[in-house]
Amino acid sequence: MIDEKTRELLIGFVLSMENPSGGFNYPRCTPASIEETYFGLSILDRLGFDYRNQKTLAYLENIALRKNTSLKHLYQVRSSCEILRVPNVIDKVDRVLSSFDAGKITRLTDLYYYVLLCKDAGREIALQNRWRESLSDLLSKGLKHISTYQKCITISEMAGIDYEKKGIVSWIKKSQNPDGGFGFYPGTTSYLENVWSALDCLRRLSAKPIDPEGCREFVLSCFSRSGGFGRQKQALPTLEYSFMAVESLRILGEITGKEIEDVSEGLR
Repeated sequence: MIDEKTRELLIGFVLSMENPSGGFNYPRCTPASIEETYFGLSILDRLGFDYRNQKTLAYLENIALRKNTSLKHLYQVRSSCEILRVPNVIDKVDRVLSSFDAGKITRLTDLYYYVLLCKDAGREIALQNRWRESLSDLLSKGLKHISTYQKCITISEMAGIDYEKKGIVSWIKKSQNPDGGFGFYPGTTSYLENVWSALDCLRRLSAKPIDPEGCREFVLSCFSRSGGFGRQKQALPTLEYSFMAVESLRILGEITGKEIEDVSEGLR
């Protein structure tokens, strides 16, 4: 996915965000957060780094899970515990999920994480007709932002909802800019979050960007001297954008079959 020098720099960046008491956050002296811990652990996992820290294990085991815990945080806790193999917390998340009333979901983002949770937990994804009809309607009429397409396509693919794909592929491809990145929609500025959303969509649609190499170069241009990735070139690196970069490069490698070139030489 990336060369060894870049991998080492990125691992160092992630570990620099490790809280002394366990978990991850920025700055590292602040209490760990579920979201930043998820990003940190996910990056290390994708890079094949065998991370073991008893304090981080304890942090995950002590997270209070309730019925009002957001579906996003439930997903991030479960994913983190899958990486570190913490079965007792995974069981806790699955119990909360089993008692959750899916009929109360009103937001697309919540539905997105609910579907991801059901898939990971091996539960049947049974959506109400109102959501199935709403998703079909949204995808047939067209959406305004690439991140919304990512959520709708992911849900529809996992829930077996049919939709017309050709026009969506064309729209996403048109959102790629001359710099290789993707905008929120055609003609807007490139940001790393849009690259990740676009590539995730195209992968699910069995398609490729118009300029895969330019896309790769845009992602790599977001790599910083501190070892992480920022939203754009020369932007402050974060765990979130580093996660998006790693996922983008992984998807690019998957859909193009190409390895990622060395980017560390230009950072010395």
